Amino acid sequence: MAKFRNSEESYGILAQVLHWCVAMLIFVQLPLGVYAANLPVSLARLQWLSYHKSIGITILVLALARLAWRWIDAPPALPDTMALWERRAAHAVHWALYVVPVLAMLAGWLYASAAGLSVNWFGILLIPDLVAKNAELAPLFKALHHGLVGVLVLLLIGHVGAAARHAFLVRDNIVQRMLPAAWWGKK
Repeated sequence: MAKFRNSEESYGILAQVLHWCVAMLIFVQLPLGVYAANLPVSLARLQWLSYHKSIGITILVLALARLAWRWIDAPPALPDTMALWERRAAHAVHWALYVVPVLAMLAGWLYASAAGLSVNWFGILLIPDLVAKNAELAPLFKALHHGLVGVLVLLLIGHVGAAARHAFLVRDNIVQRMLPAAWWGKK
């Protein structure tokens, strides 16, 4: 049976679910944002941008929940077999992967607010503007959003690359810690 909380050897089911939900949504969100932004001005573009904003709000809420859970339930320690530089890099990238998505979503929300583009969550809930409509601030928030998304992409490449290295080259249990125990034969 899956453990709710983290243990010394693996992440608990709540941390795993939050991790994989955020990851899945980000991997949907990135191409969706590029696709929607490159559509000509039309009703279809507005609809795709609405999906993009709704998923962004979902990621923001889940990322904040993930960050809160990490403070409540400490993650398993990295193995002593990892070099000190590697442990430090892993911690830095993990914290950046908690913070950068939140900042990117907030910058996108600020951009939408300043551009006068309403944000709603899948047509169910109207999300209030963070700032008043401001044509001067909108391009700044848009550039900030794009820059943070670029940083997020680089972090994801590093994170996935490091996970692949641990799974296929180093062959330690780092990746398995974020997978349900049943997937890797642990009870």
